[in-house]
Amino acid sequence: MDEKILQLNTALEEINAPYRVDFVDPAKIRTLEKNARYMSQAMFQNLVDNIKRDGGLTSLPLCVKEDDCYKVLSGNHRVKASAAAGIEKVMILYIDKPTNHQEEVAIQLSHNAIAGQDDPVILKELWSEIEDIDLKIYSGLDTELLHDLEKMDFLSISESSPDFKQVAFAFLPEEVDQLKELMEDVSLLFSGSENFILSRRHYEEVFNVLVDVKDQFSIVNNPTALVKIFELAREQMGMMK
Repeated sequence: MDEKILQLNTALEEINAPYRVDFVDPAKIRTLEKNARYMSQAMFQNLVDNIKRDGGLTSLPLCVKEDDCYKVLSGNHRVKASAAAGIEKVMILYIDKPTNHQEEVAIQLSHNAIAGQDDPVILKELWSEIEDIDLKIYSGLDTELLHDLEKMDFLSISESSPDFKQVAFAFLPEEVDQLKELMEDVSLLFSGSENFILSRRHYEEVFNVLVDVKDQFSIVNNPTALVKIFELAREQMGMMK
């Protein structure tokens, strides 16, 4: 085994890999004296049971080599759970260069802090694909999270983004007041963010009218032309009354 590990590490060195591997007794790995990442007893037992089921670790702890022993930097609970599960040997990654205490703490914190988040929609879909109760337990999802997922009712939204074009108008203060007054007259209300969404067809219609109004009334400024459109709309509605 030692010879094969040596061959593997030689191959890793040849490709300039930053880490080396070893196959060691988890009970002999020094675990962290201070670990900001905690795990409930129930979750730890779940991890122990999973390791027993798998016959070993499915992800490698990261260690640093100190003389003839290893100190874990990331994977503290996995190392402890492996020992509790009675696993004789686990594969580890280790840093094959001198490190100081500050570097080791930084690595530990980065592995704990930099992590992704679960998309609740996809998480619920994946959970529902598991029918075997033992595999549901194996997944290790927190029961409180599962309870929340069961209560969630998600709307299905297509991944494809709508084809849209954003148009922005800048108004002078007096134009804003005038525009708001005009829009109230034509029974339109501003939303909280004062944004409006139209279909592409409506956008093209508004754009064409805007061009026509600018041309007919010799207007250069787009916001001014938009105010003129609302004025014309108000006049038209007055004629219809």
